[in-house]
Amino acid sequence: MSSSSRVAIQRQALVHGDGSLFGYAVRASVTDPQDTATVMTPAAEERLADEAYAATDFRQLVGDRPVLLRMGSRMLQGHEPLPATPRALVAEVPSAVARTEGADELVASLRDRGVGVALAGYTASLAEDELLPLADLVKIDLRRDREHLADLVGRIHDGGAWAVGEHATTRERSALASELGIDLVQRPLIQRQEPGRGRALSAGEVQHLELVRLLAAEVPDHAQVVRAVSFDPELSMRVLQVVNASATGLSHHVDSLPRAVGLLGPRRLGTLVSSMLVGSEPAPVDVLWSVLTRALACWRLASNDDAAYTVGMLSAMAGALDVSIESVVERSGVSAELARGLRGQGGFYGSVLDAAMGHEADDPAAVRAAGFNPIEVARTYLRAMPEALSAATAMGAGVQQAA
Repeated sequence: MSSSSRVAIQRQALVHGDGSLFGYAVRASVTDPQDTATVMTPAAEERLADEAYAATDFRQLVGDRPVLLRMGSRMLQGHEPLPATPRALVAEVPSAVARTEGADELVASLRDRGVGVALAGYTASLAEDELLPLADLVKIDLRRDREHLADLVGRIHDGGAWAVGEHATTRERSALASELGIDLVQRPLIQRQEPGRGRALSAGEVQHLELVRLLAAEVPDHAQVVRAVSFDPELSMRVLQVVNASATGLSHHVDSLPRAVGLLGPRRLGTLVSSMLVGSEPAPVDVLWSVLTRALACWRLASNDDAAYTVGMLSAMAGALDVSIESVVERSGVSAELARGLRGQGGFYGSVLDAAMGHEADDPAAVRAAGFNPIEVARTYLRAMPEALSAATAMGAGVQQAA
């Protein structure tokens, strides 16, 4: 295994209590070498992480959002250049570093360089408390007991910083964070919809899911697709708007809905339908970006199987809209194999979705249990993000203009 094949970039959302997006937490994940003859030292791991950051286009990773970055000692100390980020950069200072002599000078130097400061793994030690006045964010582990968490949150707020709850991988932990007044939680932007949870689909959503079902066919029936689009005046308008946009390169206007649907194609039309569904949610472009990234990642993990794209998209839309999986399965009319995957009952598509969800939850063990390599899944996500961001920006902006 080459050194570069041991590194992948992980990203999770930083979310306010109302579900709106603040920014993204990013870290370089370095795996252990597979050959026992090679020893991976902490310094070598740090070097690989620094190289990965230098090669990363952060705009394609976080859009136009602040970045909370887990840095190595060389970058923290200024011996390694900071990566270029689209907006504010916040350095994550590990708890071990916070407890070392000279930590206050290190944190002060970060602020002098125009970098925000986040204390990681806060446990209310004396050394950490001395740094609180210099910190913007302070991360705590939501797996701790409630009483202890309440004490930590009180100390953080008294110090003038925002509390960030890590490991908010369940809705119960996110709810606990809200009850305790934690300012941000770190989690996947779209969480997995658990069986038996969520509302039923509305009439408009059912109509859109019917179109998703038609588009998921190996050879979509053009006449049926056009008929489904024509039943939705707003969607019809958006189809014509997108096709007639200057980016399409057409030399004349398209006024025929059947022709516009044909020019748009199944994949772009599916993206447009997704944007219509999630367009009313907080930070719609970011939500749509996450929906499309999961769909594209599942498609790539399944060797470009279009059914896997549908599984990824439907699972993400269910989570984004808080719609029950059973309602999605029933109303979308997907096959028994796809329904099995969406319900978390295994099968090929279930394994693909489990690997995707494991990556989003930053759970390498879950990715391996699904039969996939965590580094390869992370890289698949990284490759899917630019395409998904481009589509989400184009489609999401159109939805906002139409609103």
